[in-house]
Amino acid sequence: MDALMQDLKYTLRTLRRSPGFTAVALLTLALGIGANTAIFSVVNSVLLTPLPYAHPDRLVVVWERSVRNNTNVVNPENYSEWKARATSFSGLAAFTWASMTFTGDQPENVSGRSVTPNFFQVLGAAPLRGRTFTADEAVLGAPPTIILSEGFWRRRFGGDTTIIGGTVPVAGGVARVVGVMPTSFRPMPLGSEEYWEPMVLPARGQGGRYAMTVGRLKDGVTVDAARAELARIAQQLAGEKPELDTGWGTTVLPLMEQAVGSSRRLLLVVLGAVALVLLIACANVANLMLARASSRARELTLRAALGASRWRLARQALGESIVLALVGGLAGLLLARWAVDLLVSAAPPEIPRIAEIHLDPRVFAFTALVATMVGLLFGLPAAFFRPDAEAGLHGASTRTTAGLRSRRLRGALVIAQMSLAIVLLAGAGLLLRSIQQLTSVDPGFDPHNLAAVDITLPHATYPDSARQQVFFNQLMDRVRAMPGIQAAGATSMLPMEIGNAATSLSVVGRPAPAPGQKPVAAIRIAEPGYFDAMKIPLKKGRLLSATDGSGSVPVAVISESMARKLWPTEDPIGQHVKVDWWHADRAVEIVGVVGDVHHEGLDDDFSPTLYYPYAQETSRGMTLVMRTAIPSGDLTRMIRTAVHELDPGLPVSETGTMYHYIGVMMADRRYPTILLGAFAALALILAAVGIYGVLSYTVGQRTHEIGVRMALGARPADVHRDVLGSGLSLAALGAGTGSLGALFATRALGKLLYGVHAADPLTFVAVATLLIGVALLACAIPARRASRTDPMIALRAE
Repeated sequence: MDALMQDLKYTLRTLRRSPGFTAVALLTLALGIGANTAIFSVVNSVLLTPLPYAHPDRLVVVWERSVRNNTNVVNPENYSEWKARATSFSGLAAFTWASMTFTGDQPENVSGRSVTPNFFQVLGAAPLRGRTFTADEAVLGAPPTIILSEGFWRRRFGGDTTIIGGTVPVAGGVARVVGVMPTSFRPMPLGSEEYWEPMVLPARGQGGRYAMTVGRLKDGVTVDAARAELARIAQQLAGEKPELDTGWGTTVLPLMEQAVGSSRRLLLVVLGAVALVLLIACANVANLMLARASSRARELTLRAALGASRWRLARQALGESIVLALVGGLAGLLLARWAVDLLVSAAPPEIPRIAEIHLDPRVFAFTALVATMVGLLFGLPAAFFRPDAEAGLHGASTRTTAGLRSRRLRGALVIAQMSLAIVLLAGAGLLLRSIQQLTSVDPGFDPHNLAAVDITLPHATYPDSARQQVFFNQLMDRVRAMPGIQAAGATSMLPMEIGNAATSLSVVGRPAPAPGQKPVAAIRIAEPGYFDAMKIPLKKGRLLSATDGSGSVPVAVISESMARKLWPTEDPIGQHVKVDWWHADRAVEIVGVVGDVHHEGLDDDFSPTLYYPYAQETSRGMTLVMRTAIPSGDLTRMIRTAVHELDPGLPVSETGTMYHYIGVMMADRRYPTILLGAFAALALILAAVGIYGVLSYTVGQRTHEIGVRMALGARPADVHRDVLGSGLSLAALGAGTGSLGALFATRALGKLLYGVHAADPLTFVAVATLLIGVALLACAIPARRASRTDPMIALRAE
């Protein structure tokens, strides 16, 4: 212990005597360790921390899956059949989306979930206050009852405990609050539900596929066993109800796997990228340590001559590196606290459990482990550095074999830094190219000066289509009369919104297709001005008009892709289809064909789409679209005024631009691009600092040699070119080896890429050129200093 304390005191003294070296090393380590800690905190919260339910490993989600288009939804009637027939589950619960308007001083439309009464018991989640639902509350005609989320309870009602068991005002009356669920209760992390209500299952033979199901496996039952049992039940149902269930199978996934989804690949890619940054930081500090050890060759030789063993010298070098790493880790932990907040605020909604990300004891342990391993890693080269004894005692420069080995090792570390940097640069470059390719895709409409706002009418106050139509017709008249509004319309679902609505249909006059083989189309309800406001071009026939009312012939407009799919060699105008979703016995006439629109993202294929006129098929929820240059804040106030003139208790959300909606859909691509770009930039800076440090040290060590060469006639340009060439050769070797590694590493990007191959030559050439260019700038200062060496001063100093 005495020896260890002496080594520690000696380490602290040496570090204090070299403030420049210490500051650079600590900053480098803090950046590398801090970035790793921040990313690991995300991975820990999202991938490694179990879901906050009882025995979460037994929880699964169950879907019906279309074998034709991979759609995952559940028919409530089939959910009831699963409950009755399956033996693999101790409980099955269903749920679907819901919304409710809370009235009062500040009306607010809130997103929630409609759930079967056993939903909370299946998940093993207890309320923070109150109770959960009972079976008699999930029947048609029962008084409205709700459970609030803790966040909404505190935000809307100030955490008032007296409302538990009491009622709160909602559109059409009141709802009884029976409980409050804690903040940790997020069964489907992509949801933003603020309340829950009892789910009333439809009567047999009614309702489409719109629900979701969660189940708890019995003890001893595996996911594969449950999957096999539900597959058998699906086959039975297809035989019993061929029109409904042919072509539909089942999917059983662990709830954790469903919750994480595609985010696993993204987070692991980012974790791998930040690990490369840490390796570059280690190589950088190892180079600094090695250069420092070379400059202390005389001291180390004297200490060895005075009796210090090799292990004692190595232990002191390792102790110095570990002290640096631990202090750097502590500084990195402080940086990580700030970085985690930044990561959470910038994360797209597709990242699950984002609100749960924080620094916990596991993250602290990870930081301590990383700091210790990093200290050992970058301290090893200095620990095993062996100066030439004779040269060290005589104070000779590093022209010895040991000095040559040291320079070669430092050069190898620089090459490694450059190689790792090129891998990160290639990944970031490919993602950036993907964004460029994606933004060049024509969405099928003109997003310029296009704003949108959602309006949802409460069912309690607008129970029938007549009242809904009157409200929206009056609202659209007011909106179109506003100054600055060039065009306005409305639709049931805006392009680039998360989610879809689709149904099967049949073509009138053609033989009925086999069960499960009916064509499928996306369904949108559109107000007549919608196409003009969006600038969706008319290709054939006519658009929807105000004359297409409830008393006129049922009509629809379809997209080009639907026309090509159903009538590849015929004129679709005048054809008739029957849509299973609404009035399957009613023929709908096709009166127009419009251009295709990317509904579910710019990287998705065009979906065959059918547009119904609003006057013939109403919807309580519509999105107003307006082509205008009015600022969003002013436009929101104008829309709220118009809405409140018609219904003072109706809430209105903030308006958003179509570029905002497109940005949200692209967030899952922009986020990794930003992260990898930031890490690649950091890696590039560290690599540049590394090559600058090596060349600066080399020039300092070669001062005598350069002075002799210049005394013998070497020109400054020759010296400049020599130093610059040695630095660029290291950069070129690093770029070459790194490019080979990047060819394999960038395959991990997988589906994150769009319109560009993982081995895109343009990207690789561009990032290699960038790396060499930055290396050239880093080499320029040492090369310039070397070319200005005064031979007389250099020889006198020697």
